[in-house]
Amino acid sequence: MSFKQKIWSVNIATSSALADAIGESLGEEAVAVTIMAPPRKPQARIEALYDEEPDMAALNARISVVAMLHKAKPPKLVLKEMPKLDWLKKVAEDFPPLPIARWTIHGAQHRDKVPDRRYALQIDATNAFGTGEHPTTQGCLLMLDRLLKLSPRWRRMLDMGCGSGILAMAFAKATHGQAVAVDLDPDSVVIARNNAAANGLSGNIRTGLSNGYNSGLVRHGAPYDLIMSNIFAKPLSHLAKDLKRHLRPGGTAILAGLLHHQANQVLAAHRMQNIYLVKRVWIGEWSILLLSRR
Repeated sequence: MSFKQKIWSVNIATSSALADAIGESLGEEAVAVTIMAPPRKPQARIEALYDEEPDMAALNARISVVAMLHKAKPPKLVLKEMPKLDWLKKVAEDFPPLPIARWTIHGAQHRDKVPDRRYALQIDATNAFGTGEHPTTQGCLLMLDRLLKLSPRWRRMLDMGCGSGILAMAFAKATHGQAVAVDLDPDSVVIARNNAAANGLSGNIRTGLSNGYNSGLVRHGAPYDLIMSNIFAKPLSHLAKDLKRHLRPGGTAILAGLLHHQANQVLAAHRMQNIYLVKRVWIGEWSILLLSRR
């Protein structure tokens, strides 16, 4: 998504019970979907952003079907055209240093506000997922921090679906080990590579394009001590067999990007590969899974 083009916003007020289903129904056309559903509150609000004007008739029809399946009244969709902004600058201004576990994530303009550079991660605002603000990213970093406190022995890590490269960089900063960071989106690969360079980690992190585990870069780096993947439940389940092939016996995986009700599906797929749950963390509506290959 270009950061100086038009953006359309679709706002939906609905019940908390419908929020997840409606959010999932918005489809891949949306470049970002935010669901604001405060705990123990009956109402939720959804905002979806589009870089092309959405087909409102199709969206209304799709959401009406979701509401009908849940025996609820279809919510109203409000379309707004956002003003042209330099989105890169706007997000950078709104992104002060964010401490998560041992790391502090910040934009370039806030570099001087982070005195301890040992665990500082500079993530410049981009269209790649992973600035640390999303609960799944926070959960992965919290889980990684706990894992490294128990045993810092991990030296080789794979960040599958790396987005901004934040997880690979957090690993490399903490362990001085080697990481491979791959994504199926070419823009994300470029962004992750640039972020690694900005953090002085080009020697620790190799980035590349890969659809799942199907690249020479991923195969060459195996077996991994740790595989981290913050994507979605369905691809996590489909990739379970490949994860086993690339994870050393006794190795560890941290998986995220799944809602609570999707966790059993992901766990079942990995149990079939002799990979079992060690710990599960809940953050809001999201589950983060720590798994081990026996």
